[in-house]
Amino acid sequence: MKILLTGHAGYVGTVATAVLTEAGHEVIGLDTGYFVPCHTEGLEPVDPVRTIAKDVRDITAEDLAGFDAVVHLAALSNDPMGDLAPELTAAINRDATIALARIAKAAGVTRFVFASSCSIYGAGNPDLLLDESAPVNPLTAYAASKVESEAGLLALADDSFTPTFMRNATCYGLSPRLRTDLVLNNLVVSALSTGEVKLLSSGLSWRPLLHVRDLARAAAAILAADADTVRGEAFNIGQNSENHLVRDIATIVAEAVPGSRVTFAEGNTIDPRSYRVDFGRFAAAFPDFRFLHTAASGAKELVAALAGRTTADDLSGQRYVRLARLKSLMAAEKLAEDLTWRTARETTPLGVKRERVPVAGPSITQREVDLTAEAARHAWFENHAKYNQRFEAMVAAQTGRKHAISLAHCTSAIHLALVGLGIGPGDEVIVPECTWVATASPVVQIGANPVFVDIDPVSWCMSPASLAAAITPKTKAAIVVDLYGGMPDWARLETIARDAGIILIEDAAEAIGSRFRDKPAGAFGRASVFSFHGSKTVTTGEGGMLVTDDDALAERVNILRDQGRHPTSRALVTEEVGFKYRMSAMQAAMGIAQMERLDELIAMKRDIFRFYAEALDGTPGLTLNAEPPHVFNTYWMVTAVLDPKLGLLKQQVAAELGAEGIDTRPFFYPLSWQPAFRSQPSAAGASARNTNAYGISPTGINLPSGYNVTRDVAARVARGLKSILARHARRVA
Repeated sequence: MKILLTGHAGYVGTVATAVLTEAGHEVIGLDTGYFVPCHTEGLEPVDPVRTIAKDVRDITAEDLAGFDAVVHLAALSNDPMGDLAPELTAAINRDATIALARIAKAAGVTRFVFASSCSIYGAGNPDLLLDESAPVNPLTAYAASKVESEAGLLALADDSFTPTFMRNATCYGLSPRLRTDLVLNNLVVSALSTGEVKLLSSGLSWRPLLHVRDLARAAAAILAADADTVRGEAFNIGQNSENHLVRDIATIVAEAVPGSRVTFAEGNTIDPRSYRVDFGRFAAAFPDFRFLHTAASGAKELVAALAGRTTADDLSGQRYVRLARLKSLMAAEKLAEDLTWRTARETTPLGVKRERVPVAGPSITQREVDLTAEAARHAWFENHAKYNQRFEAMVAAQTGRKHAISLAHCTSAIHLALVGLGIGPGDEVIVPECTWVATASPVVQIGANPVFVDIDPVSWCMSPASLAAAITPKTKAAIVVDLYGGMPDWARLETIARDAGIILIEDAAEAIGSRFRDKPAGAFGRASVFSFHGSKTVTTGEGGMLVTDDDALAERVNILRDQGRHPTSRALVTEEVGFKYRMSAMQAAMGIAQMERLDELIAMKRDIFRFYAEALDGTPGLTLNAEPPHVFNTYWMVTAVLDPKLGLLKQQVAAELGAEGIDTRPFFYPLSWQPAFRSQPSAAGASARNTNAYGISPTGINLPSGYNVTRDVAARVARGLKSILARHARRVA
């Protein structure tokens, strides 16, 4: 059929265009264009083969020449909009509808499918299911316009003209032009954007629900039916099982949005519009028709599509709320009082203001601010070491170490560990290929030679087998990194080191709070080091810590960190050339406040990982951070590694996510590949030896992992990543 679809650019019309086209019809759209810019983020509307930019009140016989059918959706489409101007509701929804049908009949159009509404039942008896013979009781201008339109259209029915009335249940579901002024859609967006499934009423009213796509499919079924079967007939469109109390709809939504809760607005009242509807007549007339959606499946569909893409503004703003859109156009004097255009129709999609997602960031509370300010006022004279000592004691207690020494940064901690242990020129120090350069830079700075070894394919930390294979008579130490909050197989590494007589240094820069066999990060090796950079789980803005049980090493580090002066010395006498690596009292004070919150911060990090794991679950070719047996991972950075078979490099993924306002970091490049280390003897042939590192690094990327990452943010990032994978798959197919 050649079909004129009025209101094709609306919430239902955009979906109906696609459904009717899929059914083989030639669809021509007619729309006044109020809502053309109201795009759902991430979805592209399907346009008809041709469109007529016209108000339904202005349709002429010429417009209808050659059409077989009209599917009439155009209307001021819900109760608040109908109440905006009841006389306009009558003019557009009733008078224009009847006039359109008369013109269509005169032009030879034989089928006319009218989108009516179950809201015509108004306040029905909740103990009864209302069928099409039930008395109508419209409580709003919108519902009244539907009743009167049905009567006017029925008077036109004869052998040459077949009007059919679709009394649709309340719509919900995904559309390229979404509405959040519909109950289920509204509650989903409320849950996603605020965490509350907020009911403005008591929730004790009944509503039958109908998925927007099922509505469109029902229209297609009516068009395909014999005219005698549907001529002048009214059909309630929906399913008996989809009659719900509004508060039950809220519960369905809360179950679809983990972590959300049902709330009620203060002073809520009972909505008088309440009706339970019998849909048996449509089921009997169309026995082969099957509704594909339920409120539960529709809520999940909306959550999957909208998570991370909505804000509380979408509950009242003009992008998704039809009344707000009309009021905005009128306030801007683009529409006259009769809702006709004063200016050219708008076609540019409404902009979506999206905050950029940083890759990392701290959690700072008033406690950190207050304690840092306190240190700025009081950490002088006899109190100059008070905050550093307290911070050091907290880290020592957390790691179970005897000594903790606060330092300027983690790089200085590695440097002092190496120097304090007597490692120097000609010695070899084994380091994993994939880590930040600061793990290896101090090795070079003291004149020793870094030896680059492979990583484990699961933990991404140093491979015990590679460590064992790299030990030579020149090997003095190995620096083992707890990468991204993960932990290596410390039991095997310690056995290998003990048997070979080499020292282990634990680079726990990224792993405070992580555990291996219930032993905390920072408790391994002769010494362990931490970073308190602004991106880390615990931050002091910048800073580091060395912890050890070795008394001699602790004393040596204390001397070296303060220009070679013994910490008990009051004289300005230096015993040797040392370094300026002390941490300030203000940094230490912030560290104290952060350590007080350590359990909370770790829980937040693990929640962030869980958000990503749930959002990316089942994504083929993608691996996230591991948590092997005996490991408790604090997930400093959530990292995604793509299967090399996908053919996507981390730089490509980073660029495409960056274009969507999402910052990322690349998985660490192999150290032997870095220009700074290519001249090192062990860099030669490293790519052939360290195949895991060279295989994983090119496709690994750190996702945003700052404390600002909520479930919605993780969903937004996950959606972006999955979209990139899907686009790439289409390109290579």
